[in-house]
Order: sequence, then structure tokens, then C-alpha cells
Amino acid sequence: MSTRQVIAALVCMCMLVSCGGKRGTDFHVDEAITAPDTLTLHASMLTIAELPESGASIADIRNPWDESGYLARLLLVPRDSAIPEGASAGRTIIRTPVHRAAVFSAVHTSAMNELGALEALVAVADGTFFAPDDSVRQLLDHGKVVDAGSSQQPSQERLIAAQPEVVMLSPMQGQQMPALPARSVSVPMADYLESSPIGRAEWLLLIGKLFGKEDEAAAIFNKVVNDYCELQLKAELAQGRPMVLVDTEYSGAWYVPAGESYMARMIRDAGATTPWSDSKGTGSLTLNMERVLTGASEADFWLVRTYGMQPTLASVKAINPLNARIKAWREGNVYGCDTEARPLFNDTAFHPERVLADLIAIFHPEIMEGYTPRYYSKAL
Repeated sequence: MSTRQVIAALVCMCMLVSCGGKRGTDFHVDEAITAPDTLTLHASMLTIAELPESGASIADIRNPWDESGYLARLLLVPRDSAIPEGASAGRTIIRTPVHRAAVFSAVHTSAMNELGALEALVAVADGTFFAPDDSVRQLLDHGKVVDAGSSQQPSQERLIAAQPEVVMLSPMQGQQMPALPARSVSVPMADYLESSPIGRAEWLLLIGKLFGKEDEAAAIFNKVVNDYCELQLKAELAQGRPMVLVDTEYSGAWYVPAGESYMARMIRDAGATTPWSDSKGTGSLTLNMERVLTGASEADFWLVRTYGMQPTLASVKAINPLNARIKAWREGNVYGCDTEARPLFNDTAFHPERVLADLIAIFHPEIMEGYTPRYYSKAL
């Protein structure tokens, strides 16, 4: 192995150990309880730890907008076990495996399906958005799962009728949590706010804990880590770092990934860079067309995500004729994904290695010979 390969391998190993920027967690357990064994290493907003003598687990979900606070502090206790004394103070108890769950995001129902836990699903939000071939769509059509309506304002009556033990929802800054049935426990799934692909995928371990699929979740996650690291190493050894532009202008604004964002991280791990890679922040930068042309007119590749139609060169130009000035458009290096037809967003959460493979195949096709993309195809 060459010196460069050794360095790249070490970089990849360091990424897997520290990519989540893990912070310590004050578990607030009685001194008589054996110190918990922490399972999570990469997620910055989730800590799961096992209490070895009781079989129970602790799950702390940090507040993404207040590092000193928590969105939830949970104690997961097997149904056939006693609640460990000294561990429940300040925590909400959930008996596992959960038998009845309302889930507000298709990202998480997809994970449940992969884990073999869909039998616990009793309600979803935004049911009309599930694709015809989705397993949840079939459960909805057969009346086995309730559509609770909008994820922002779900129907109280439908949720009460479904009788969920837990409600898994995605918290949003400044938005009040929807009212839930009295006996339902809210599980705020803040995984989408993780800036590390592996850190986000690690939230699969929480879903496994909730539904008694710990071993299945651990096996899937370990494979994700291994596959992602192998792909990242390939990309690290590739020649050149092409510039990548993402998405398009919408209502006069163009949202591009900030330098510390999830998407910027994925593009970097795929052996490329973004025009604003040096910018701070884990979210998006809001730019106008003039600033995009100034910073990204020489972008080598352009990724366009749409819903309900596959992007073409003509459709991209139709959004704004100035798009034709961008190098990637002129040279035919625009790649599109119709997210209605292809599960890009669902897979991004817990299978970043699949998305990474697509990106590497676009930016460095010479190292992905024989690979058939899952999500993106060249805009014609």
C-alpha cells in the first residue's frame, strides 16, 4: 500500500470515530447502577446507552437549537423487566418492543420496513405521499394503517383511535409540537439535522431499540459504515476534485449547501467539492441567480432533484435561461433525480453509502466501472 493509500485509510478511520463530534452525556442515574455502556459514537444529537444489569437502555435526544437542553430523555425498558430503580428520574419510560407506533415520516417507516417492524405501525402522517409500490401504501389501502393527516397538524381523533404507544415525529425549530393522545410518548427524530452521514445513519439503532430489532439494526448499520468507508477511500484516491452545483433556483432564491452541511459532506466524501465549501453552517445558503453565477458558473457537475418529473437540459434551462451559462449545462453534465420515482430522500438517511456510490460514479466514473446508478441519471 502506498503512502497516500495509508493516509487515506487513516483519514477514513478517523472519520468513522469522530464524524459525529460526540459530546458527553450526563445520564443522571443512581450511583448504585452500573455505569451504562454507550452504543452510539457518531451521532451528535443522539446517545444510546445500555444498563447492563437490567436490560434497559437510555436514549438522550439533544436539542439541536440549544446544546444545553434535550428534546427527550427516554428510558427503554423491556416489557417483561422491572423498571430499574434510580434510572427513571427525569425520564419518560417506553416499554419495548413497541407494539403500536404512529410515524410521521416515510424515512422512518422505510427503516421499520427494512428491520421487519411494520407490524407495529398503526398510523402515519401525510399518507397521500406514499408511493404506490411502498409497503405502507398497501397497508393504508387495506385499512391496516390510519392516515392521521398533515404531519404539522395531525387529526387528534384519528390518532386517538389508532392508540399509538409512541409517536415518532421530526422536530422543527420554532414550531410547536403537535398535540398527541394522552398516553402516547413523543419520540422526536432529529436525525435529519445531523451533518454527518454516518451520524445520521446511526439513528437506526434507536429504531431498532424501540421495536426489539437491535441485532438487525446493528448488522445493517455496521455494513453501512464498512461500505461507506470503502467507497470514501476509493474517492480519496481519485484524481481531481470537480466542482458540484446542487438544485436550482426556486421563486427567486437558490438554496445551496453550506460548507459544513450534510450534502456538502457527502459531495466531499465522493471526491468533489462545492462552490461554497469554505462557508460556515450546517444548513443552506440562500442565494440569488447573480451570486450563483458568480460562484458556480464553472461548476463541472450539476445535481438536480425534482418531484414528479425527470429533469432534462431543456427543463433546467426553462427554469431560468441564465442556467445555460453554467459550465455543467453547456457540457451536458447535469444529473437529475425524480424523487417521486426514486427513494433518494428515504435512503439518504440510513443508507448514505448507496447515495455516495451514485455520486462517485458521476464524479469519478473511472473508479466505478460496471456500476448502475440507483437515483441519478444524465439529463438529456
